[in-house]
This record gives sequence, C-alpha cells and structure tokens, in this order.
Amino acid sequence: MDLRNQCIRLLAGVWLLAAFPTFAQGDRESFDIYMVVWRGCEDACKGFQDYFRDRNIPVNFTIRNAERDKKRLPGFVNEAKKMDVDLVVTWGTSVTRGIVGRIGKADPDVHVTDIPVVFMIVADPVGAKIIASYASSGRLNITGTRNRVPEKVLMKAVQAYRKFNRIGLIYNTNELNGRLKAKEIRSVAEQMGIEVVELKLDLNEQGKPIVESIPKKVAEAKEMGVDFIYVGSSSFLMANRDLFTNTAIEHGLPLAAPYEAMAAKSNGLLVVASRYYNVGQLAGYQAEQVLVKGIAPIDIPIRGLDRFSYIINMETARRLKFYPPLSVLRYAEVIHGTPTK
Repeated sequence: MDLRNQCIRLLAGVWLLAAFPTFAQGDRESFDIYMVVWRGCEDACKGFQDYFRDRNIPVNFTIRNAERDKKRLPGFVNEAKKMDVDLVVTWGTSVTRGIVGRIGKADPDVHVTDIPVVFMIVADPVGAKIIASYASSGRLNITGTRNRVPEKVLMKAVQAYRKFNRIGLIYNTNELNGRLKAKEIRSVAEQMGIEVVELKLDLNEQGKPIVESIPKKVAEAKEMGVDFIYVGSSSFLMANRDLFTNTAIEHGLPLAAPYEAMAAKSNGLLVVASRYYNVGQLAGYQAEQVLVKGIAPIDIPIRGLDRFSYIINMETARRLKFYPPLSVLRYAEVIHGTPTK
C-alpha cells in the first residue's frame, strides 16, 4: 500500500466509536467516577464524560485538577479511596504514575491498587513502566488507551508534505515522555536516513524548563540548518504553543507535531494526531467494559484509535510560502488560521 493510500486510511479523522452498541440503562444506580486531570478538563476529559451522557449510563463525576503540580496527587489518591469510588480515570503520564505507581513497585499505602483505573493521554505507557504491554497491563486494576501516532507514520506524513533530511527536535528533558519520544525518534530517523538535531530546553535551578529558552532553541535550530522543527512529546511546549509556533514562523521554519492544538489552535504548520476528544470517548468505552460489563481491567487490552487526523494550517503555510502538494490536500483537513500580528 503506497503512502497516499495509507494516509487516506489512517489519517482521515474518522473515529471507531460509532460502531459501539448502545447501553440500556434500566434501573441501575449511578456509578461514581473520580477523574484526575493535569491541566484542566480539556477535550479528552469532555469526550470521556460525553460518552456516558450520550449512552445514558448514570455516572457521578468528581474531577480534580492537579494544575501541573505532582504534589497534589497523593491527596487525590487518599480522597478517591475515602470516597470508595467505582473507577479512577487518570490523564497523562505524570498523573497516572503518581496515582498508580510503576509496575511492580506500586505501594498500596501511596497508590491506587484496589480500585479500577483507566488511563488516557499517556504517550508511552510501556516505556513509562505503567503497564507490561498493550495486550494486557499486567496489573489487576489497570487498563487504558494509547493515543500517540507512531513516529514512523508521522515522519512519513511530513515527508509526503515536503522531503527533508534534517529535523530539529526541541524537547524538555525533565518530562519522561519527552525523553522516551526522543529515543524513539532517533531510532526511526536512523532507519529513514534522517539526521536529528537535538535541542534540549534550558532548565532553572529547580530543574524546570525556562520559557525564554523556547525562542533561543528555535533560533539555534535555524542556525543549524534544519528543514523542519519536529515535536516529540512535551506538555511544556503545548502550554507555551503560541510562543513556540510563532517563533518558528519568525525564523521561517515549518513545525510538525502530534498535537492537534498546535495547528488547530495555534500556528504550527502541520499535525498528525489522534484527536483528544476521540481518545476520551475510547477511554469511556474502556471504562464501560469495567463498570457495565464487569470485565477485569487486566483482561482489557490497551486500545488505540486506528485512524489519525492530518491537519494543515494554511495561514501558516501562506506566511512561510510552504504550500502542501495537491496529493496531500486530497486527504488533509485544512485550517485557515487567523494571521498573527
């Protein structure tokens, strides 16, 4: 199958949940679901809740926002236990590791070990040592979703837009996902004969990334002659996406990312992504298997969407004079962004 057909099949943005049967509520009592999110209730969180509302499954939601502070997580663990909830839902790697711990090292006094847990928006749950494999978590109370586009798919999609030989990978070393994705990107790039220029964000004395480091690293990428800025995984760059994408445009650099918002809500050039709302819906399906069907989490495979969205910000393409070929436009979703002053 050629790349065009792969992209049509994989990147059409059609999600698989429409095929799921509808649940008949009957006289069932409500389920209590405790959700822990990292930076507020965004699209995945909303998609998860909508799944239950659309299917008339009675649920009481308790949502707790860590606000990017890991120190809040132990309090959430204690609260969920005291409330004796039916299910805990975790958003992101930091939250999930803080709530359930690492496989083989979870502490019942510190982590959730006897309440079913469904995780979502975790880039590499195996590499993060949250689960044993995608076939089974290897943990009695845990299942979840995988949302990341394989790096080979993303790189091929970028190559379909414009051939490149050198990418600038900007990432945050204090994020586990950033380090894991950098390793994966190195491997895939080597297989494809692509050079990776790694640019690590500067950290302050507390070991946290410095916002002012973003334009500095983009400038370095330009000086080193990269063809594309490539985003692996970074909550920090997502939180500062406007500064990041606008600086890339100022330096005449196209930016490719696996985050929908970098093109749809900011000024990145192109994105190949699993839509967060759809990932949330899929996590809702996983939760339904536990709560309604009574399936043990360990027996539910870690599921992922089998189709992705290819999004192009045409305003950014215009500003960069970096227009996509017609072959890509046949399957891409085009966004006409607002010009940045």
